[in-house]
Amino acid sequence: MSQLGRHLVRSVRDLGVQFLDNDVNITGHDCASSVILPGGRSFWIFGDTIEGPFETVRYLPLADVLSNTGCIVPLQDISQGVRDFEYLKSPDGQRPRQLIQFRPPEEKAKQRLWAVHGTHVNGHLYLYYHKITMDPALDVFEAFTLDGMGLARDDGTFHFERLKAPDGTYELWKGDEPGFGAFVQEIDSYLYLWGCIQPASKSGGDMYLARVRPADIEHPSAYEYLVEAPTLERPDRMPVWSRTFTASACLFSHVPNEMSSSYNPYLGKFISLATYERDDRLVIRTAPEITGPWSEPEVFYRPAKAKPDSLFNAGKEHPEFSRGGGKVIYMTFIDSSVYVPHLLEITLA
Repeated sequence: MSQLGRHLVRSVRDLGVQFLDNDVNITGHDCASSVILPGGRSFWIFGDTIEGPFETVRYLPLADVLSNTGCIVPLQDISQGVRDFEYLKSPDGQRPRQLIQFRPPEEKAKQRLWAVHGTHVNGHLYLYYHKITMDPALDVFEAFTLDGMGLARDDGTFHFERLKAPDGTYELWKGDEPGFGAFVQEIDSYLYLWGCIQPASKSGGDMYLARVRPADIEHPSAYEYLVEAPTLERPDRMPVWSRTFTASACLFSHVPNEMSSSYNPYLGKFISLATYERDDRLVIRTAPEITGPWSEPEVFYRPAKAKPDSLFNAGKEHPEFSRGGGKVIYMTFIDSSVYVPHLLEITLA
């Protein structure tokens, strides 16, 4: 791994924490993914959302904490931060609104529905979400179990219906399978879904790839999985897709579940941004095709820790806000001790 190299990144500008100047008393949340919408807008997705004062989210009782929220962000120049945004609110307008609802026998204090990314196709916004089980008495960053990944479809008003899997549950992929949908990218006539197999340490997961035609997004049997892929050692290997997933084509590792992937016109390559495990290291990888081969990670920024025990995650790009043909890009990440999306402006070399 390249340590603070400048091969790909020329400079990084810290734009600070975002979304705190809001009218629904949100003081912290996780994830911060974005999906492009029609009409010059993007939809930002958040996980656990804190309202009012808090010291730390570690050991915080979650029964009254919203599990997922969202806001509409018009496409804008965010070189001075995200200035124009509007949270989706409860009917009385006083609180943010949870997008994806719990269903019995799920318990808010023990289960979470963490929306992570999605896509707008077929006239609907679709969100992929992790179903999580945790022990309320333990540290939220260490004690959660991924039960699986689900899919929810909006009705045109950002109210979401959870879609059932063939086995009658709401998890299209179970906890021991990659959580496909951690990031979604449309290329030509396919949606490509990144998914992570998360280790017990929660830090260094392996990334895999699935794809589906947009018209078939609601049909699990239509998804294909990358089971053979080119590597740095074998760049001539041809990609092979199968309707059955096998963990035989890991594209890269050391990802704490969340990441991004986009085609960058300035570099003429695909790029992926993420934190390296949950360390204070932000990394970039490149590939000639989304199927690889992906480069070794290059560390391009080391954010300051707010506290000695800070963990870093949810590192991802927001490609719809890039400037200069992709020369200037924007990334958010989360410091667990702050628990607010932190925005960086990255100028590529």
